[in-house]
Amino acid sequence: MSGETAPRVGNLPDAVPAEGSRAAERRQAILQAVRANGAASVAQLAAQFDVTYQTIRRDLRTLEHQGLLQKGFGGAFASPGVAHHTYDERHGTQVLVKRRLVAALEEFLEPGATIFVGLGTTFDSLHEVLARHPGVLIATPNLEVAHSCALKTDATVYVYGGYVRNKDSSVLTLADESRQRFKFDLAVIGASAIDRDGTVQEFDPMEVDLVRSILPHARRVILVAHVEKFGRRAPHVVTQLAEVDVLITNGDPAAHFDDPAVLGHTRVIALA
Repeated sequence: MSGETAPRVGNLPDAVPAEGSRAAERRQAILQAVRANGAASVAQLAAQFDVTYQTIRRDLRTLEHQGLLQKGFGGAFASPGVAHHTYDERHGTQVLVKRRLVAALEEFLEPGATIFVGLGTTFDSLHEVLARHPGVLIATPNLEVAHSCALKTDATVYVYGGYVRNKDSSVLTLADESRQRFKFDLAVIGASAIDRDGTVQEFDPMEVDLVRSILPHARRVILVAHVEKFGRRAPHVVTQLAEVDVLITNGDPAAHFDDPAVLGHTRVIALA
């Protein structure tokens, strides 16, 4: 016994930071996976990181407590109130394409029209089109649209109240009677994802809640989406393409659907 050296208690904590570091790296990777796809199951994550379901559930609880995602039955979803990509990231992509897509709205704008404009940087150049159409009323949760249209056009601008989404220019609106205040000539919406079955999807449930409440009060629904949105997935359903009157996009969208008939009730404006 006297020749043996007892294990030093002081050596044990050295393993804790290593494990803590692995957990932190895994949670960051989990967060990236959930944000990239809108959702991920416990089974998928456990297989991806070669850990137990219990470990993944513990990771998801930690991330949920930090407000970074929503833990659901058997998986997790991107957290409401947090932009999937920041405004600056999205604003700098496909700028010329977005401008051309928005310019195609000119056909549908009439003097005195009442128009709902949804979220997304796709509509940042809308003021350029509206400047040629006097007397329009814009109702929107999109702060960039509200700001530019108020300063650069003679449009009347109504902004829905609520929380401003972190690192973004979007208002996440609170449900109240203001959602039934208008009868819209046009509801112009974007999308984070359009699935192969024609489902229009978003990442944030608060954003979805507003748009879904608006659509029944619109005489015409126009979806503006560049081609990269097709084939993507997000967890929350906004509407189906069958309920959209006009789709404005670039390229031919038919190839992105399992059944091209999903476009049967929708007029497609496909920019070359």
